[in-house]
Amino acid sequence: MKYKNVREEEIKNSVATDFFQKFDCNRIVGFIDFAVRPKRPKGTIDFADEYLLWAEVKTGSHDIYAMFTQLVLTVGKARTFDKILPPPFLGCFDGEKIAFVQYSEIQDVFYRNDFNWNVAPSNHETKEFKQVYGQIKKIVENDIPWETYLFNFEADEKNLRRFIRENFVVGKSETAKIKIDKNNFIIIYNKWLETVKQTVAVNWDAAKRNGIINGDFYLADLLSAENQTLKEKLFVLLKSNFYEIDRKLDESGMFSSMRADFTDCQKAHNAFWAKYERPPKEDYWDYIIERRDLLVPQDVRERKGSYFTPKIWVELSQKYIADVLGENWQDEYTVWDCAAGTGNLLAGLTDKYNI
Repeated sequence: MKYKNVREEEIKNSVATDFFQKFDCNRIVGFIDFAVRPKRPKGTIDFADEYLLWAEVKTGSHDIYAMFTQLVLTVGKARTFDKILPPPFLGCFDGEKIAFVQYSEIQDVFYRNDFNWNVAPSNHETKEFKQVYGQIKKIVENDIPWETYLFNFEADEKNLRRFIRENFVVGKSETAKIKIDKNNFIIIYNKWLETVKQTVAVNWDAAKRNGIINGDFYLADLLSAENQTLKEKLFVLLKSNFYEIDRKLDESGMFSSMRADFTDCQKAHNAFWAKYERPPKEDYWDYIIERRDLLVPQDVRERKGSYFTPKIWVELSQKYIADVLGENWQDEYTVWDCAAGTGNLLAGLTDKYNI
């Protein structure tokens, strides 16, 4: 065993020095034990969220599947992939071996809706740990040429070094695109603001005065395939290499519109969407469009009083009213929405004359 009788922190330092000396292994992500980032020369831009590997670390000799399971539960519990761009590989290592799995092979595990992510990742006895353990084992045994991803530090040292050299490459195209859902579309929007917005030829202050917000351009991007917006009833549409805005009938009854082009020949736009999978599942489209208010700048929301009540709270409020006033309360009472925000507090009410 290469790192026999070595404490966990020493194993991490040794592996970093022996095998990842060309990379930055000093910045840890949340409760993830070990992370590998590109090492940037002084004076260059530091992409703080660009990682090549997240890994679980143990001392001695441990079950590979159990280590991967603990890592998946750690990442899933913190929703790390919603905050930081996931790396091409997840990994785990102990005193004798190291293993890798492409993030794309197991990312679907993170999007289970019927799963309790609040369990302790280190507790191997929970039903959740056993479920994920079984999933990972099945994925690895059925879909992955495992012999190419598992290395003994001593016996396979040469092959391990070759694997790292060939696969730990910044910008390698085979990394998985990040799936967008109703939980992470806001975080991805914030990244869009940082990278894409500045390359769109729009007077943003003037657009905001006319009711068009940054988020409308993002929605046009998000609900697109091959750079064509799939839903027509949006304020902005992406048309291949430009945005179509202010679509309306003019005085002569002719359809007219304006366009906004990219100032960098769409380079930043294409680079951004190479990281994310769009469009999201169609199940999320209506929800994302309905929550356009979350994309409205805070100053506009405050000025217009557009504060949004989530649908689940709306339904619960109406249930509470029915519990007190009876199931026919809509016929017997007038409803006054004194909040007067986005108006969705009234969603589901049937008698418009009593509102």
